[in-house]
Parts: sequence; structure tokens; C-alpha cells
Amino acid sequence: MKKILTSFLFLVVMAIVAACGSDSSSTDSSGENGEAAASNYPERNITNIVPFSAGGTTDVNQRLIEKHWKDYFDTNMVIEYRTGAGGEVGFTELNNADPNGYTMGSINTPHIILQPLGRPTEFDYNTFEVIARLVNDPQVLAVRHDSRFNSLEEFIAELKEKPGSLTVGLTGTLTGDHLTILKFMSIAGVKVTEVPLPGAADQVAQLMGGHIDAIMGNVGDVAKDPDNYKVLGVATEERHEWLPDAPTFKEQGIDLVAAIERGLAFPKGTPKEAVDMVYEALEQIVALPEYQEGMKNAGLVDGFMHGDEWAESIEQQHEEAKVILEEFGLLDQ
Repeated sequence: MKKILTSFLFLVVMAIVAACGSDSSSTDSSGENGEAAASNYPERNITNIVPFSAGGTTDVNQRLIEKHWKDYFDTNMVIEYRTGAGGEVGFTELNNADPNGYTMGSINTPHIILQPLGRPTEFDYNTFEVIARLVNDPQVLAVRHDSRFNSLEEFIAELKEKPGSLTVGLTGTLTGDHLTILKFMSIAGVKVTEVPLPGAADQVAQLMGGHIDAIMGNVGDVAKDPDNYKVLGVATEERHEWLPDAPTFKEQGIDLVAAIERGLAFPKGTPKEAVDMVYEALEQIVALPEYQEGMKNAGLVDGFMHGDEWAESIEQQHEEAKVILEEFGLLDQ
């Protein structure tokens, strides 16, 4: 009789918990990891780690999110900058944060893929709880508007005749620009002289000053001032609406498609309720006309995608990046 009564009481308790909306998929409803499982999440401000400098494209994107955050949550999103090593400092802090739903941060691909492949890091490409992709900015090879090169064909022809004779500015190493120029050299069978620079602004300054021959940058970088450039190739399947006169690499016989992606993630192990709630807010924010206008004005190409779908894409990108880095002897052994 005692066992029956105990079992009955257990079932009553479980029924009450279920009626209160408890999420049975949350394995830990108390303590750090279960903190966000409360129905009144978030109860305090959420920290957003931006791994790049204030005023940069990643920061601008997050400021657009921040502008509308309070329309969906009663607490603030507080941006904190953790810069250095091409984003590695910020990625590391995000990876090491408590997975309680109160620390999220920007992640960029292929940066989070390339850095662990090329050097020892405290994070890996899959050690984040991906919320959503926000930006998908295709890569472009561009020269100055008065360059002697009028086509990708001419650019490649000179490199074939004089390997390494042309300089191409990149934003650092083990970054999106770096990976794309490696792919370009592999597919075209040429060699450029890579010039790593701190950021996109430095690329533009070096190109406009005549110190480098070309840049491997983003659509957003050149679309803001298209008259300053000749775009030799855009790494998209079809011509981009922001640069309709610029040919793709593919239509010129170079099978190259590449982009820098930016989005938001929590540390691995963050409760699903927190991830879902933030995703749902982001889904509504990015649909706002004001947000879309701000993105275009900032030269940011919208690329909203659910975190699960983006995570699958990141997995595929990881396998492709390993092949390229190994080809160029850059894979950390």
C-alpha cells in the first residue's frame, strides 16, 4: 500500500510540473545550466560578446539588433568587446562562458573553422550552440578603378606569366579572405603575394593608396563606393543585385563561391528554451523594414538562417576548409 501511495504521489507531482509548462527536454532545471529554463527568462541582462572592434561590420549588425531588443525582452542586451587575433579572443571567451543563457556572442565563418584547423585554440567549430546566421556577405576580387586590369582573365594571365608578382590585401590570416584567396589560387593555378591587414578599412586604404594591386573583400565593402573599384570577380552563383555589372568567377570559368557569414551563438549546453526564445525574437527583428534598411545602408548583406541549418552548413565548410589548408601546408598537425 505504501508503494502504491508513493507512486500515486509521484504521478501527481509530475502532472503538476507538466501543467506548469515544464520542458521535459531540459535535462537540468536548476543551477547554472537550467537557469534559463524558467518561464520568465530572461530575468536579467544578456551579455553579447562582439569579437571585433567597435564600428566594424559585426558591431554594426549587433547594434541594429540591440536597437529593437527591448521590444521583445524586458531586459537589455549589453554589448561587450573582446577583440584580438582575428576574433579568437572573443570566440574563446564565448566558448568558456557559463551556458546559462545569459552570455551569447557573435561568431563568424569561416573564422571559427579555420583558426582551430590552423593553430591550437580553446574552441572548435562545433563548440557553440548556434542561434542564427544574420549576414551572408559574398567575397569579391577587386582592383582600383584606374587599374591596368580590366578583367579577371588579364589578372590571371599576368600571374601565370609572373607567379607572385601581384599583391592581394586580406583581412588577416585564417580568415574568410584568406581562405578565398587560397581557393582562388588552387582553382586558377596561380600564385599571388598575400598581404595580411588588420581590417577592411586597411584594405581599402592600401588599395586606394596604390600600395597593393587588389583586395579580396566582401560585396558590402565595395558596394558602398562602387566607383572606386573594378570588381574582377564575385564569388556567387549568379550576379549580385548590389553589383549587377560585376561578373561572377563562375561565368569566367573559375568555380569559386565563397562568403563570410556572421551570426549569434550561445556556449554549448545552453538550455534549448533560451536558444529558441532568442531565435524567435531575431526572426521578427530581421523582418523589420527599419532593420533591413539599416543593413543595406551599412553594406551588410542579409542572410538570415536558422541555427540548425547553419550548423549543418558549417560542418560541410569545415570539411572543405581542411582540404584547402592541407593543400597549402597550413593545417595544424
